[in-house]
Amino acid sequence: MKNKIHLLLTLSLPLFVLNCSVKPTTPAHPPKADVPTQPTVTQTTRPSLGRPISIPTQTSPVIRQQRVPTQPTPVVRQTPKNGQSYFTKRFKLPNSINETSGLIKLDNGLWTFNDSGGKAALYQVDERNGRILKTLNIQNAVNKDWEDIAYDDNYVYIGDIGNNLGNRKDLKVYKIPRASLRTEKSVRAEIIYFNYNDQKNFNSRPKQHNHDCEAMVAHNGKLYLFSKNWQNQQTSLYELSSQAGKHTAKRISTFNIQGMVTAASINQELDILLLTTYSSLLNVNVWAFTNYRANNFFNGNKKRLNFTSPLQGQVEGITFVDNYRAYLSSEAFSKYIFSFDASLYQLNFSGEFE
Repeated sequence: MKNKIHLLLTLSLPLFVLNCSVKPTTPAHPPKADVPTQPTVTQTTRPSLGRPISIPTQTSPVIRQQRVPTQPTPVVRQTPKNGQSYFTKRFKLPNSINETSGLIKLDNGLWTFNDSGGKAALYQVDERNGRILKTLNIQNAVNKDWEDIAYDDNYVYIGDIGNNLGNRKDLKVYKIPRASLRTEKSVRAEIIYFNYNDQKNFNSRPKQHNHDCEAMVAHNGKLYLFSKNWQNQQTSLYELSSQAGKHTAKRISTFNIQGMVTAASINQELDILLLTTYSSLLNVNVWAFTNYRANNFFNGNKKRLNFTSPLQGQVEGITFVDNYRAYLSSEAFSKYIFSFDASLYQLNFSGEFE
């Protein structure tokens, strides 16, 4: 038995030693799986689209160009059924100015003057009762036929522009400093001499011509005259230099106003022009012009104000009091069976405007 065990150990020992001395062999890396080959894509040159646009984030400031606000142009609205203008008589003017012609309200003062043949002077009138507060004499002036008065920022213009016979060659406008109305009792005027560019006939033709004038305003550095056409009851608009010297008044346009123009006033803030007229029956009308362009007052809106009751007389002056109120002055006048005192009226036309 021992011999069998010894023989078994003798035979097994070399195999055990051999098994322990030889290390198992393992691959360094696991075998790779077969991966199919990807096709090669040829890159083409992309067209240039310019610089990329950067999109601002919420924290990026966005600068917007500010719009400059524009002043809305005042518009005359269509007269509603109950939209009317009305006037009230303020007072009878004193006898010393019963031929009142031009009229302006300026620097808290109301000023007027007498018609042809009157003293070469302006009169300040108390708005409460018509009493004369002050007289300003124009030293080097003659009142041949003063008809209207206008003003701008620095000067007052007195129009010796009446031309009933149509034969005047000495038409003129007197120009005085605006401040003199407040500070002086007498002032020397500059003189603007002028003629009309379209007047060829200077023969005397009483009330048979179209070159009489009783209405004038100052606007944008110029003077503008509105003719009183005896022949056709229209009015022509003329532009005249506001500088002293000899000048020609140039006709711009004509409007069929259906009456005799006697006075003018302009609101520079709202660009509203008012013209007064009268008919052969002495019915007074006031026309309002708005939305005009540049210097042509007749190319915008035009309307005759709708009075609640008729006004008769010879209105010779008009001036704005505020945006939609105006004063009208009428001279003493008698014709046929009519007789009128020199008076001051107040017109309210707010009901016909926006």
